[in-house]
Amino acid sequence: MKRRKHRGMSTIRRPMGVDRVRKSNVWSMWRYIVLIAIAAAVVLVMIFFGFPLIEDLLKGVDPSLRYQPKVEAEFNLAETKAETGTAAPGEIYINAYQDGDGQEYKVRIKNEPFIDGENIIFTTQFSQQGALALDTVMIYNTQTGEVQKLPNVEKKYDRLLSPMLSGNYAVWVDCLDKGGGRIVGYDLSSQQQFLIKEFVYAQPQISIAGDVIAFMQWAGDSTQRLYVYNLKTRESATVRLYENTASGNSAASISGSDLVWSEYDAQGNGTLKRVAFVNGASKTENYEFGNQVFEPKTNGKDIVFATTKDIISGSLMLSTNGNAPVKIAENVANYALGDNFVAYTKDMKVTVCYTDAQMTQTMTGDTTKNLLASANKNGICYYDTTDTEIADEAVLYAYMESAHSETPAQNGGANG
Repeated sequence: MKRRKHRGMSTIRRPMGVDRVRKSNVWSMWRYIVLIAIAAAVVLVMIFFGFPLIEDLLKGVDPSLRYQPKVEAEFNLAETKAETGTAAPGEIYINAYQDGDGQEYKVRIKNEPFIDGENIIFTTQFSQQGALALDTVMIYNTQTGEVQKLPNVEKKYDRLLSPMLSGNYAVWVDCLDKGGGRIVGYDLSSQQQFLIKEFVYAQPQISIAGDVIAFMQWAGDSTQRLYVYNLKTRESATVRLYENTASGNSAASISGSDLVWSEYDAQGNGTLKRVAFVNGASKTENYEFGNQVFEPKTNGKDIVFATTKDIISGSLMLSTNGNAPVKIAENVANYALGDNFVAYTKDMKVTVCYTDAQMTQTMTGDTTKNLLASANKNGICYYDTTDTEIADEAVLYAYMESAHSETPAQNGGANG
């Protein structure tokens, strides 16, 4: 029987369509691209992470420290040719002090040390009565290591607090524990103490620049006055009177060329106020920094402030020459301003941020706990609080080598 061929059952393959050929070639090309991209990614990971990790492990360094965020990346200031750096820190060391009466005293308490050039002023206790009856004012010279007890100092109330020094004059607060007291001045050349102002309510925070101090003082439950006082002429003036201000205002900060403070309202806002000193006259020159300006400090060209009233929960902002503020740190415990740097405490470390160069320096190590005490001109003072049981307070100081002595703030200011 003869079989017939069925045309429909043909086994001859037809040519592949052109569109299918194109799809096959494109898929092959993308596979090569993906493989190349993966290889490149592996190489980059090794360069940026693998090799540095191996290097850190070989050196015994914690690899996570390499990738921590740095404050320097958060601000952009004008570059300068000034060499930034610090001199080796020194420590106030006083074995004992022998008074004119021949009696020897241990100087263990160094309360609120404030630096002014080569001199550091602080209050301490010579009497044996009272747990913290600070009754003595002393000046330590960082160049000679000599310490001087200021003669003719009369303590009227419970303790002497907040000492400050500027050239030939010193000031401090003679304070009652229950509130009230007086602000006292001292002429180093005549070795005489003089009264500046009595106060009944909360202790004023003083700022000093040259022969002038500034402070905000409560004069009642809802009244504040902003004062300036000339230590040489013994004259005072009221800069601003605030009535019906239950929320109060910030402390004032003065430099050789301006005075700043913040006005607070009932809604919790703070706005910067500034008075500039030009050719012996003063005029208001407000900078528009918004309504989150708290506790501003000035050195005449830079202004630093916090964005929250409690300071620690907000950011630390810096403006140079009236320019828009930039963030330099977050969650700092306290801060102060020198001639060309901001010093602050964060995570129990003291850090310096230079205002004339995009640079920060941590002044203290990872194994110690520290707290900033003051910054002024080109120096800082800070406590070493690592050993809380130590009988003698450890106070250190350092000088910023890049500070410029010819800045408008050479008379100090913005101290804290």
